Amino acid sequence: HPGTGTCYQQAKRVLHAAVPDRLHGRERETGAIRQFLREHLGARRPGSLYIAGAPGTGKTACVSRVLRDCQDELAGSRTVILNCMSLSSSHAVFPAVAEQLGLPAARAAGREIVRRLEKELTAQGPMVLLVLDEMDQLDSKGQDVLYTIFEWPRLPGSRLVLIG
Repeated sequence: HPGTGTCYQQAKRVLHAAVPDRLHGRERETGAIRQFLREHLGARRPGSLYIAGAPGTGKTACVSRVLRDCQDELAGSRTVILNCMSLSSSHAVFPAVAEQLGLPAARAAGREIVRRLEKELTAQGPMVLLVLDEMDQLDSKGQDVLYTIFEWPRLPGSRLVLIG
């Protein structure tokens, strides 16, 4: 079940990557991700971070490593980790996130799921860290999915921290 285990165990399962003990040559990158989490999750400030790079350069490994190292800081927030490669379509990200957050989304239409998610992410509660691995898979024709998701941290009262 996706809701079981520590954030790190969940990340390891979803990201399907062994997390090395040391990421040689990626100290600057892991430091930047760690700093971002501190400034946003720690300070309860919504925000987004987009990590780009060629395949195989360590983007997933860096994020996994930071999640493992920052378990204490993450303890007070909800962490949702999705690998977008596993989705049937770009719009499938919405019910997948809703399910991870425990929202009933099974029978809701597309726009209704987005509305429920936005309501949930702006309601009172713990900060939510949403990690979308392989996010470029959501680059649908109209890019509406990516635009919608990157708007979430900017909604009034948002408690979302997004890493793509």
